[in-house]
Amino acid sequence: MKKININLGYKKYSIIIDKGILSSISSAHKLKFANSKAFIITDKNVSKLYLKTVIDSFNKKKIHCFNYTISAGEKSKSFQVLQKLSNKILKDKISRTDIIYALGGGIVGDLAGFLSSIILRGVRYVQIPTTLLSQVDSSVGGKTAINTSVGKNLIGTFCQPEFVYIDTNTLKSLSRQEYLAGYAEVIKYGVINDKAFFNWLNLNYKKIKNRNNSTINELIYRCCKNKANIVADDERESGKRMLLNLGHTFAHAIEAELNFSIKHGQAVAVGILMSLHLSVTLGCSNTQDFLRVLEHLKKMSLPTKLKDLSSKKNWAAKNLINKMQNDKKIINNKLKFILCKGIGNAFISDKVTSANIIKTINLLT
Repeated sequence: MKKININLGYKKYSIIIDKGILSSISSAHKLKFANSKAFIITDKNVSKLYLKTVIDSFNKKKIHCFNYTISAGEKSKSFQVLQKLSNKILKDKISRTDIIYALGGGIVGDLAGFLSSIILRGVRYVQIPTTLLSQVDSSVGGKTAINTSVGKNLIGTFCQPEFVYIDTNTLKSLSRQEYLAGYAEVIKYGVINDKAFFNWLNLNYKKIKNRNNSTINELIYRCCKNKANIVADDERESGKRMLLNLGHTFAHAIEAELNFSIKHGQAVAVGILMSLHLSVTLGCSNTQDFLRVLEHLKKMSLPTKLKDLSSKKNWAAKNLINKMQNDKKIINNKLKFILCKGIGNAFISDKVTSANIIKTINLLT
């Protein structure tokens, strides 16, 4: 078992990483949240695989629990689903002393976390991420959100969980596409501020693709540790934490352009490359580092250009730029990009022109 402690001053919580821990979460609930009911939120895919295990363990401990299943996919991160879910939970008489559990990937985690932050003006929640993407990124740090027709993750809160329980056994049930898509959020940590980690990923890429258990445990630990340090320094994303958005300005626009029909991590992979190419164009980074990341993504069977995401789509740079105008990282009418001075040295810039963006998009179409 690996454990990471996050200390935000006003709040402390732990990330627990181990295999086969789903059935032991109820014991921690009994110890930490005595007399509290459990409200489990999951999606249709995850419920078939893991909901019974979790419910059975709570029942054995005589913990009163309720469960709610939403549809899988980005469309569930909406006001409509939030309202329906809130009504159901309120009818089941949730109280402020109860615990909401987010059992699933990033979509479930974002929605359940947001709901917990607003229902009864705040109910505690626990993250149980079941995908690689959610285990290394979205379950850690307390960012919650839903989508709107204007853009992705524009309505949300900062709300820290009580615990994050990462059961690495859940990765075995992921499709190859889902698993590899999550890897895009792994590589960003190396590109942002940890070149040694990028080199480690390059060295171990075959084991990672084959889901070698000890390698995956180390990978998740290093990602969570990296993010925990950043969140502790900048919880509200006023500076350093913005670096974790590497590639996401492009990625969110790409996802919106394709009506959220692709995996988030697939868009992030292309977005990271676009950010690196933009860095080369602006003279911040060298072509060699761009090519190293490009080749690594190819070795991991991830998309490296827009046509890889949709060969039939008529990609137009102006459409992506228009969607970027709704990005939450716009400050004083200036769109901020995460650029790099080589692998492991990212920084924030608002000096990027439309001509620079168009050049990058066209080259990576």
